[in-house]
Amino acid sequence: MRQMGVAPLAAEFMQAQGTIDEVTGFAHGLWERHVRDDEMPPEVINVSRVNYFVGQILNGGFLQFVQNSRWNKEFVGGVRSGLAALGAHEHLAVFEGGARLIDQAYQTGGGQLERDRFNKAFDQLEREHLTNARLSARLNRHVDDSWKWGDRWQCLQLLSARYVAGWRDVARVPAAAYSAALDRLAAAVPDLAARRQAREDARPWEKTAIDRLVAQAGLDHVWYTAFSARKHNGRTLWCWNFTVGTTPGEGHHQAIFVDGEAIMFKGHTDEIVARLAAPQAAPGSGVARNEPSREPGSEGPNILFRIPNP
Repeated sequence: MRQMGVAPLAAEFMQAQGTIDEVTGFAHGLWERHVRDDEMPPEVINVSRVNYFVGQILNGGFLQFVQNSRWNKEFVGGVRSGLAALGAHEHLAVFEGGARLIDQAYQTGGGQLERDRFNKAFDQLEREHLTNARLSARLNRHVDDSWKWGDRWQCLQLLSARYVAGWRDVARVPAAAYSAALDRLAAAVPDLAARRQAREDARPWEKTAIDRLVAQAGLDHVWYTAFSARKHNGRTLWCWNFTVGTTPGEGHHQAIFVDGEAIMFKGHTDEIVARLAAPQAAPGSGVARNEPSREPGSEGPNILFRIPNP
């Protein structure tokens, strides 16, 4: 299989990711409508959790997943359940080995981890479990040395697509009717109005501005990661980091609030994607900022200021 000159295996991964994006888009649409994860079909959550995990692994490794998931017990358990549901026993073995090392660090070292030692141990887990023979048996196809490190992790996307293909009683809705269909599903939530108000009351004003920036750029599906520092006109400012779209690890953008403006950049570049007036950020506005109390730039290898979602 080839698509526009893309290698066959890469094209296959892209096709699988397209299937997964439909599922994660459905989950995100319900989440935006205040439906909790435990109120969604568990199969959808299985795919979403594994997709997030793969994105983190490919983008920054297992430790990035640990950091960005905050090693939340419920979320980690969801990844574990998802891997098991997919039948991804080899990847689950690597995950469990890494999890044991992280749990030990929290129990004995207060969360302090010797990164070099961890990386060596995790590399060994990958070499032990993600072998040609084991992956060939799992996928029921030939896997050889041409499969790179990333390919061996993207096997999970192939298993996810296979898992989705086995679902029954799935209704496909025309694009024009899709939003209304999600609204009808969310309408079953008994305290929908209260949830909507509680989320709105707790939201920083900066996130509302970022929603407008993202919409202005013709994008959607904002997922926040962490604060970082960014230089702008000779000043160092706190910067809001987030991704857009339904595929984790893609669509990274940044936003700053300065001199009465909200400005959105494409990733770490200087390319401005959108900008709009933000009177809350004007000098002397008196409106509280929802950014770290430390000076910008004080984050580092052992200090991370995460931005909670939603």
